[in-house]
Amino acid sequence: MFRVGLTGGIGSGKSTVANLFKQQGITVIDTDEIAHQISAPDGPAYPAIIETFGIDILNHNDSIDRQKLASIIFSDDKKKQQLEAILHPLIWIIVEQQVQTANSPYCIIVVPLLAEGQHQARFNSILAIDSDEETQINRVIERDNRSKEQVQAILAKQATKLQRQQIANEVIVNNGDLHKLETEVKKLHQVFLNQAKA
Repeated sequence: MFRVGLTGGIGSGKSTVANLFKQQGITVIDTDEIAHQISAPDGPAYPAIIETFGIDILNHNDSIDRQKLASIIFSDDKKKQQLEAILHPLIWIIVEQQVQTANSPYCIIVVPLLAEGQHQARFNSILAIDSDEETQINRVIERDNRSKEQVQAILAKQATKLQRQQIANEVIVNNGDLHKLETEVKKLHQVFLNQAKA
């Protein structure tokens, strides 16, 4: 199965692009969604996360408060590595299972922090979504109800545009023109179909 890694900074529009590929009939596997599932109260990663980070990160219904956990790992690299050591092995097992059952000519695997990690070799092609920083900040403020300072702190911890471009085979610029985005995705869909055949 031909695998395309889809990556981009917070608020760059990865979900929008992934949905446009879905509309082309392509299987999309989202590592963030998998992370949510496995860290839910009945998920396989939940006990280890609570053991590592304590019950202070829980909401009143025993689910993990993602913003609380995010603020811990964004301010402490060691904690970030601990969380990744719990989540990543489980995530990639599930990704492989989903790739095996994919029924499209290629599949898109959404990995937000692909430029920051060691997983680039898993992909036949990497597509990076680029946005100008102001657009990203405004999208995240609107979507997640965070402050501008919080979003800037997250962006500062993520890979730079240049670092993403260096690992990418393809780049889409997404500053909010949906029609343009649809055209770009259709073009790339053909590129990936041809590459998958080859």
